[in-house]
Amino acid sequence: MVSRGVIIIALAVALVSAGAAAQSISVAGKWAVSQSRCDTEAIAFESDGSFNSTLDDNQPRSGKYRTGRDRIILLDEQEPDRELALIILDYTPTRLVAFDETIESDRRLVKCR
Repeated sequence: MVSRGVIIIALAVALVSAGAAAQSISVAGKWAVSQSRCDTEAIAFESDGSFNSTLDDNQPRSGKYRTGRDRIILLDEQEPDRELALIILDYTPTRLVAFDETIESDRRLVKCR
């Protein structure tokens, strides 16, 4: 007979494992404000954890990124001690809506083809 404590511990481990699996999303690929601007106004997330952004004309960015359950953290190589966050408001495999802390506004992006 299995004790009640063992069952509770097993359930807790299962819940933690399920939560860890749902912690992040995959945003790898190139995202832009529209399909017609994929070459000029976009952010590319590489599977190796690097990014390159031309979303801001006056300040292109590149560096590393990591994802969480509800945010993308950018580590700009020009400002390595400052984390920039894109807080995910809505996400599908072809659409990303995120609050960008750097411009204090939403960014509505589509995945480039």
